Amino acid sequence: MLMLLYPLEGEIDGYPREQFLADLCDEVEKDIRQCFAAGAVRVSVDFTEGRLANKNDSRNPWTGNDMLQEFIDLNNRLFARFTPEERRNIGIHTCPGGDNDSVHSKEVPYEKLLSKMFQLNAGYFLIQCASEEDKEAVYRLCGQYRRDDADGVAQVCFMGVINPLSPTVETAEQVRDDLVTAAKHIPVERLGATDDCGFSPFSRDLKPQHGSPDFARDVAMQKISARLEGARMASEEPAAVVLGCRA
Repeated sequence: MLMLLYPLEGEIDGYPREQFLADLCDEVEKDIRQCFAAGAVRVSVDFTEGRLANKNDSRNPWTGNDMLQEFIDLNNRLFARFTPEERRNIGIHTCPGGDNDSVHSKEVPYEKLLSKMFQLNAGYFLIQCASEEDKEAVYRLCGQYRRDDADGVAQVCFMGVINPLSPTVETAEQVRDDLVTAAKHIPVERLGATDDCGFSPFSRDLKPQHGSPDFARDVAMQKISARLEGARMASEEPAAVVLGCRA
């Protein structure tokens, strides 16, 4: 997303676009390596602009420039600086937004993103799905497009089984059933559970559907517990799924 700081048309005198992109990759690589150095086990890259890139939104003029492939190519330029062993623990998060219990691109057909997103040579993907009307269609697309060899790393799909935008707490049984269904389309050794998005990703997120940020925090703890228990229950099913979570 930071690439959009540079003008869409033309170049800045004395600072060509290519130099800007090289500098951008340098700084993001530094960010990721500093996270690992600080003790992070995994580092996730937010890719919420991925789905938005397929929407011609007058409020975001760049969306009319068909930039999804440019985003993918730039991220892969960054990922090429890491070994397959490192990239197993570098992932991509995608969702249609979550600011103030709202979304910015959920109406965009998910296939437009998922058919291309797995071109990213990341080791795992955190994929919003619990809030989709046809969840099994998303599982099917992920199973179809995920790769066993993304430049040396097998891609893992952490499917969203919790909707942070709704105050209704999912049951562990619902989580279990979603994961068992997902396992019909995604190899169990490449499948895990996550939340659709962060529970309060913005510092001034009012959480209007929840009533208050304080109540939303209590709900979030219940939802996380349901995800963990549901994943545990799913792992005991005949088509056991891999236990996984997103902090």
